[in-house]
Amino acid sequence: MNLYRTNHRRQRGYALVEIAASYAAIVIVGLVTLKSTLNNVTGQQWTVRQAMTDAYMTRETALASRMPFATIRSGSSPWPMSPSVNTQTVVVGKLPGGDNVTATLHRTRIPDGNNLGSGSGSGNNTTNPSLTEAWKLQSVIVYSVRDKNYVKTRTTLRIR
Repeated sequence: MNLYRTNHRRQRGYALVEIAASYAAIVIVGLVTLKSTLNNVTGQQWTVRQAMTDAYMTRETALASRMPFATIRSGSSPWPMSPSVNTQTVVVGKLPGGDNVTATLHRTRIPDGNNLGSGSGSGNNTTNPSLTEAWKLQSVIVYSVRDKNYVKTRTTLRIR
């Protein structure tokens, strides 16, 4: 009978070891699953920010394409004359949690060298007989995902 008690105690000890090993396995599987989920969310965050900044730059292109020439040439233009740059922080969208996605927008305008003097160029009636006027409206957006900075640029050429 003494033998029976010794085996019974031994079985209890093995059960404790099995429970501890099972618990460790479950914790490891949980951590691996959490890690893979975080990796997926990080990849999606990059994709979401790319899509948001692409949409914002499409908006910038549309704005530059529709801006009246009187506004482009004025001192109150959203695109200041190069080498001056208008820099501002903009909200390009919101993440699912409600956090704003911000970026830094830089704008400048560059006149064509053959514009007439009234169009900030050095052209004249001989070099520019059709009296055309051309401007490059440039928008540059700088944003970051984690520790990396990304830059997108759009240049719209306006001619009249």
